[in-house]
Amino acid sequence: MLKSPSGNFYRAGEFCPTKDAGLSTVDAHGNTITCGMVSGRYHWHY
Repeated sequence: MLKSPSGNFYRAGEFCPTKDAGLSTVDAHGNTITCGMVSGRYHWHY
């Protein structure tokens, strides 16, 4: 499970690190989110 550098869960809509492109994790509610390109930048999305 991937977490932010501060140890928190990522949320859909947040920017994600380029190194995480294509990877998936879960948010605080257990929903799967994936790091993908949205509007020219990487974001976590459902």
